[in-house]
Amino acid sequence: MASQTLTDARNYLWLYNTQKEDVETGKVPVIVRGEGNYVIDDQDNRYLDLIAGNTRANATGYGREQVARAMYDQARKMHYFSSANFISLPAVALAKKLAGILPDELTTTCFVCDGSEAVETAFKMAKQYHLNESGQNRFKIISRYHAYHGQTMGALSALGFLNPMRNAMAPLVPGHAFLIPPYCYRCPLNLTYPACDLACADALDTLIQFEGPDLVAAFIAEAIMQGMGALPPPDGYFERIREICDTYEVLLIIDEVITGFGRTGKMFACDLYNIRPDIITLAKQLTGGYAPLGAASTIRKIADAIDTFYHIHTYGNHPVCCAAALKNIEIIERENLVAHAAQMGSYLLAGLKELQKHPIVGEARGVGLWCAIEIVKDKDRRIPFKPEENIAQQLTLAGKDHGVIFRGMGNALEFAPPLSISRKEIEAGLRAIDLALDDVEKKLDF
Repeated sequence: MASQTLTDARNYLWLYNTQKEDVETGKVPVIVRGEGNYVIDDQDNRYLDLIAGNTRANATGYGREQVARAMYDQARKMHYFSSANFISLPAVALAKKLAGILPDELTTTCFVCDGSEAVETAFKMAKQYHLNESGQNRFKIISRYHAYHGQTMGALSALGFLNPMRNAMAPLVPGHAFLIPPYCYRCPLNLTYPACDLACADALDTLIQFEGPDLVAAFIAEAIMQGMGALPPPDGYFERIREICDTYEVLLIIDEVITGFGRTGKMFACDLYNIRPDIITLAKQLTGGYAPLGAASTIRKIADAIDTFYHIHTYGNHPVCCAAALKNIEIIERENLVAHAAQMGSYLLAGLKELQKHPIVGEARGVGLWCAIEIVKDKDRRIPFKPEENIAQQLTLAGKDHGVIFRGMGNALEFAPPLSISRKEIEAGLRAIDLALDDVEKKLDF
């Protein structure tokens, strides 16, 4: 069965960002069902999911019948109607719910299909706000090196990597500039926090002046950067960023596509870092992966300035997806999964720090149930492995051999299990990661 499925996948299905050779050689599992925090492939191999569906979307675990029932009931009643000139009851209910739980002043939401579309929507909101409010055609967007904001063309243009995902699609949307990231483990300025006095944040002021304050619409930043593997900001970073954005009337867009709805041990990472965004982007754990849904939410000042938002998606404000999100958020709140994520995240991070005993583990870091370990070839000098050595793939394959799924991201391994994970499951996961590191280190002669 597996061989035929892999052959059919190779011949008939585009797999995102997956090498065809990996499909042909059986390195890509065929996942057929999920139970709790585990998934099972077509060979009956059982894996503990330490990356929440591989995109960190699965908030509440697999097999939540209540979410499936909410989607079924809504589909029977009204499965679809256009979001332009017509109103969907679940979309209104979800928007009102978000207004009650989002950080202060974020009141008004546009629903799309995923995080990439949410970022595109945020860019459009920012540009139309400036045009309506001041008549300025501010078209430039600033993001950060190593940032990831999605794969549609506008979102891809904010991608801070020089890699095939970006290069193959060039030329990209003009008007994008990049700020150095707050990467303290490998500071791009060769400084040390806190003596650096947040020079990486202050660099935004110089960049806005260079690009032209009257041309910059927004600065977009992930609350926690994924490009280097779950990289939290240093204390005070976003307060400084907010001050600079206010000085030049540049809107601050915070990308919480990954961190929203409990991933960090707070409902939103903005609450954790005292960030005051003008626009926030959401997806993934919004529905827990049960249905495709993204959102861009903004403050009242911006919403009031835009009488008619020049934007439309066929499946925007989709009633079935909004019904899934409402039920998913209900489960997160009822089962106190945000507080649970904080507790389990502390336990997970403590266990990962113990793995720093390994010669190839340079640093363990993370917030809540989003953690990472930095993989290094030389721990003392913090030298990473070369891309062609495929260290992340070697480690993720070794992890699967020991019954766990995690992912490589940059120079790191990333761990973001469903918020419902138990202490016992974390202990099993840590043992498997330890064994996977042993296997690869032996192979590399460390």
